[in-house]
Amino acid sequence: MALKHSVSQTSGKALVLSAFLFAIASFLLSAWLIITKHNQPALSIPEHHVESALERIKRTGVVRVGYGGFPPYTIIDPSEPDPNKRVSGFVADMVYEMASRFEPPIKVEWFNLNWATYRADMLSKRFDFLADATYKIIPKAIDFNISRTFSYFGIGAAIVRKDEKRFKTFNDLDRSDITIALAQGYITTDYARKQLSKPTMKAFPVGVDAFSPMNEVLSGRADVALNDVPTVLQFARAHPDRVKALWIESPPSTVAAGLATRREDTDLLEFLNTTIEIFQVDGTLAGLDQKWKSLGHFQKIELVPGAGLKDFKK
Repeated sequence: MALKHSVSQTSGKALVLSAFLFAIASFLLSAWLIITKHNQPALSIPEHHVESALERIKRTGVVRVGYGGFPPYTIIDPSEPDPNKRVSGFVADMVYEMASRFEPPIKVEWFNLNWATYRADMLSKRFDFLADATYKIIPKAIDFNISRTFSYFGIGAAIVRKDEKRFKTFNDLDRSDITIALAQGYITTDYARKQLSKPTMKAFPVGVDAFSPMNEVLSGRADVALNDVPTVLQFARAHPDRVKALWIESPPSTVAAGLATRREDTDLLEFLNTTIEIFQVDGTLAGLDQKWKSLGHFQKIELVPGAGLKDFKK
């Protein structure tokens, strides 16, 4: 009995000691965790995520597209009551083709902008990207992203009266006895001011009417009106009995054009770049050129067979 009592006392002491040691270990572990957590740098908590344009397009299934009217690239039908059916043309078809190949296909909503306020409209996020041909010039490249080039356009073409015979080349315009009508904010206007120093130049705000400076020639208030090839050619075709177009086939300068996005929407820009490249190589742009009789130039893509293909021919 004495032996049994002694064993029982020993076991009890052992249990108490074990509990004491466990409590100490738990305390030390807790203290270590607190110290370690205190010494570690605080985990950075990301700020509230701002949804990008492409993320919103994928979430909603809708792409919002701005346009100002630039035939035959975006053509406005004012008689159409539905704003989402009012636009057609070369770039409009590009957008529809892009939307149809989306997985799943997405809906296109159109926003008709005023060229005089398009910068403010774009920054206000009323639309995701600008579908009209955006000319690649330094001021625009500072404010926006411009996609891969889909076409090149001549600038510095001229509208003159039907009986005008003084101007054979663009440099013939550098004379003090003429007045040139220009469009405010257009690249041709900047080009003319750099190249010509003698004429009287009058720049007009165009808003939604890019043809307004050319009406100065019709009215006799200007000898010449300058703009890009598409705009000049369309005006000449609308008034064939009163004016003629100069330097349509050999314009004095050329500019590349793409689609414009806001600076922060780099994912949308990459998507548009890839889409344009796909359309260039799979024949989509060539088909649209034939359909809409486009007024620009395209860069020829020449494919060279790889070494393995050359060997295969042998």
